[in-house]
Amino acid sequence: MALAVPSTRDVLTGDSLKKASRQFIGMERKLRGDAVRDQTDYILCIDLPKAAYWVVTSGMTTEKQDEIKKSPKHLPADVVIADIVDESNKKKSDGEARIVFRKNNICSPAVIHLSYEEDNMTIVINPFLGVTDIYDKYVDVSINDAGTSRSM
Repeated sequence: MALAVPSTRDVLTGDSLKKASRQFIGMERKLRGDAVRDQTDYILCIDLPKAAYWVVTSGMTTEKQDEIKKSPKHLPADVVIADIVDESNKKKSDGEARIVFRKNNICSPAVIHLSYEEDNMTIVINPFLGVTDIYDKYVDVSINDAGTSRSM
């Protein structure tokens, strides 16, 4: 029994972070494709303290955006968005962050750091490649390097 508990905890911890990263990766791929198909810029809005997100379009009214914001999707329980490095290379750990997916298949570069208990994961969204890099630890990646980073 003593041997099973640590391995079970590791599986559950890994599953929560993996599920959260799959949510972001799936959303990134979907929004890239939708933006090109619909010829509309989509914006992924992320509420860092609440570990929640929602999608709006650039042409939506403020009222419609506020309505959508009231029903966000959430990451798995206890997964925290530690911080996000935005396209200006500034690390943001509170408030909201936005990642724009443009109709020309280019998106805002971003680095998303997720945490669950003592475990961390880094997601790097590349603006041009349509490839998202994932690291199973907290990695400081500069936005300037985002187009050339590789998965570990």
